Amino acid sequence: MDPHPIYYGMLIGGCALGAFASYFFKGASGALNGLNVTILLRQKAFWIGGFLYLIAACNNIFLLQHFLYSILLPMSSITYIWTMVIARRLLGEKITFRKIIGICAIVLGAVLISQG
Repeated sequence: MDPHPIYYGMLIGGCALGAFASYFFKGASGALNGLNVTILLRQKAFWIGGFLYLIAACNNIFLLQHFLYSILLPMSSITYIWTMVIARRLLGEKITFRKIIGICAIVLGAVLISQG
């Protein structure tokens, strides 16, 4: 099974959507007071995050037709790269040397797995 290059782009885009969904969920969590779900349901960021997760999940379901499961799921770890970029750019989190080493390991693993 050799997926068309467009599907790799869809995989990377879907991972970005998943990372942005988490970012919006983090924003919605700021309004929480304990486990008060009614407050959470009134947060626009909660609904945006849920919608982005839904799109990312549908994207993955579609991609399962074109990738082997044993390749697609590990390559979804690209989400962690997007998460680090979003955390740095939008939340001002510090990127340490240790995090960079972790990202390099993720990229290396994704490349090795995608090669079959």
